[in-house]
Amino acid sequence: SEMTKTVEISGEGGPLGIHVVPFFSSLSGRMLGLFIRGIEENSRSRRDGLFHENECIVKINQVDLTDKTFAQAQDIFRQAMKFRSVILEVLPPYNREQYEKSAIAPLCFLDNEEGVSKPKIPPPVHPKPALKTNNLSGPSSLETDVQATLQQAKSPNLPHLGRKLSSPSLSPLLGFGSKKNAKKIKIDLKKGPEGLGFTVVTRDSSVHGPGPIFVKNILPKGAAVKDGRLQSGDRILEVNGRDITGRTQEELVAMLRSTKQGETVCLVVARQEEAFLPREL
Repeated sequence: SEMTKTVEISGEGGPLGIHVVPFFSSLSGRMLGLFIRGIEENSRSRRDGLFHENECIVKINQVDLTDKTFAQAQDIFRQAMKFRSVILEVLPPYNREQYEKSAIAPLCFLDNEEGVSKPKIPPPVHPKPALKTNNLSGPSSLETDVQATLQQAKSPNLPHLGRKLSSPSLSPLLGFGSKKNAKKIKIDLKKGPEGLGFTVVTRDSSVHGPGPIFVKNILPKGAAVKDGRLQSGDRILEVNGRDITGRTQEELVAMLRSTKQGETVCLVVARQEEAFLPREL
């Protein structure tokens, strides 16, 4: 499509040295492909400039990866690499939002084909227009706001320092909403002068109320990085013994914000086991 670029690679040149995780639509939660989370320094991909971090592979030799499982997508990639020439459709980060929107349309048609007289579900409408940000490289205004509160920022410029760290590249991690094969971890963080030191993000879940809330980034300063256990992609289940299922991101931030310096926040998070660890291809 016009949104993707075609990359032709040879299946014969040894491993590519890319680490991939599932690429989920932040709008519908559908699996759309493989997200390139990292590229090894001396790898073929880095040397030949084949891929860049934060790009997404959405088609392999004409096979569309939409709605495939992570395991299927990896398998398709591995099988393709047995051929001399492999043609990939790669989505650059700046077209991701548009691509996710275009991937919603087929869902509506499916409903109608099955003869189900459901109304078409419009894409989720964000309550804050601030989320419609044109700056695709930085975090959205809401996330910046959350970051500021979690850092207890006094100065309005502080959130911008975190811009480079808070790339939206972690959205694919947020695809899992299920608690299956996830382990629960209890983490106590003592709020110091630099705050709790992490940002959060929600995956919209349409009709059923607010979606699950995940840790987006661990900031370079604050309680989380000192403690070392909290990871980006962890789903937050409880704060100080209170179940936060069904609560909004704003409510969660308010709960975290109400913790005073020197007090401890007790978090229970779910971490997906094995399934979505980055795989090297």
